[in-house]
Amino acid sequence: MTPHQTSIPHDPLRPDTPPHQLSTLPQIVEPPQSSLPQPAPAQPTLPAVSPLNNIPTDIATHRALLFALDTPVQLTPTVWDRFWPYIDNVWCVHQKPHPSPSTGVAKVYGGCRLNRKTNFPPPVIHENSRPRQRREGGTCKAKFRLTVYPDGRRVVERTGEMHSHSLEHIDSIKRNSGVRNLVLDDFFKSWEAGGILAFLRDTSASDPSKDVLKDAGGLYLSRQEVQNILNGALKKAYPGQDISEVKKQMDKYKNYTTCNFKGCNAPAFLDIKALMDHRKSVHGLKSHDHSDKLYACPDKSCWRRKKSKGFATLLGLEEHMREKHPTNINPSAQPDPSLTMVDPMLSGVMGNMSLSLNMNLGMMGGFGLLQDPITPDSSGEEPQQGSLMENEEERELSQVEMEGMKIRIKRLMIERSKLDLEIRRLNRLVWGCEEGEVGTGTGEGSLGDVG
Repeated sequence: MTPHQTSIPHDPLRPDTPPHQLSTLPQIVEPPQSSLPQPAPAQPTLPAVSPLNNIPTDIATHRALLFALDTPVQLTPTVWDRFWPYIDNVWCVHQKPHPSPSTGVAKVYGGCRLNRKTNFPPPVIHENSRPRQRREGGTCKAKFRLTVYPDGRRVVERTGEMHSHSLEHIDSIKRNSGVRNLVLDDFFKSWEAGGILAFLRDTSASDPSKDVLKDAGGLYLSRQEVQNILNGALKKAYPGQDISEVKKQMDKYKNYTTCNFKGCNAPAFLDIKALMDHRKSVHGLKSHDHSDKLYACPDKSCWRRKKSKGFATLLGLEEHMREKHPTNINPSAQPDPSLTMVDPMLSGVMGNMSLSLNMNLGMMGGFGLLQDPITPDSSGEEPQQGSLMENEEERELSQVEMEGMKIRIKRLMIERSKLDLEIRRLNRLVWGCEEGEVGTGTGEGSLGDVG
């Protein structure tokens, strides 16, 4: 039987898949560049972190090839490690390779899993023994020979009859190690068996015409088998211990919770309610007070829009808008009436943006506010301002109006402190001292004395 020369092109959609090819011994011929297939149309792909991505995309073709072995198949060490775990439920190696001292070539013989003899005496049944079933053996006469060369190349060829069963039949009897290793992937740490099986069977994120798990031999994977695989991993992690006792301890403390207060050494609590009662009685509940945050950023995408991240003063909000949202400020636009009621100065700077205040300032209407601290030099406006103040003194102010005026007072005090700082800075530059020239002091003097 001579090896059949053929080649399987490298999959362009999975760059990490090593190129697999069948060739005459001992040379391996690379496929020509022109034979590479064109990229297929975009198909739904699995998530980047899915363990199913470890399965080669052409696994169905390789499993069928290695199952039939109609011609000898040559595999490089990388290809062997990648594809043989998905067919080891079919072929069983009966011995370990022992290289020849002269040539360094090792030959190993094996056969189909259903070729095993089962005419052994029945096992001893104890009182606590679980029921066991033994499948019928000797139903398949297929055998194979594995030749291992010194450079790591392996040649697999069938030496007996063909299989008397299909590949799907052997998959229903025994799952291969490639599928079993998917369950033990780090992605499924702390997952339950039912969730692992549901994830592996979910095909919503993949090509609907392909079932990767089925192609890899996991069609008959059950929840109980997934649980048995996890239990086997526990036995390796806790050698010499009863796994049932280990699982009891894990289930006992799975829902426990502890207090994360620094320095607290209280024992664990059964549920979250007991933990909250402990915090109330021992540590007290700490709630954040955001009552001083009266103003929030009107930009919906800004993190300062939240009440807890707002500003205590209008000045802080104004400076934030200038620094972080300069494109949203339109000085030439008409001022919003709702902003004019709060602050004429701010409305002139902010334009037509609606200011999200923590207080319902839109209801503060029907009263006049004091004019800006900086007024134009016009004697015609002084009688109007005096009459406005007299009218306000004659009538009683409502609660909403009082709150609005308090905000205005705070605003004016902030503006006054800023003007005082600016005057002292200019005095240092011009006169060399903060007091400046006679008549420009910033103490009890008024702004009209500057000159």
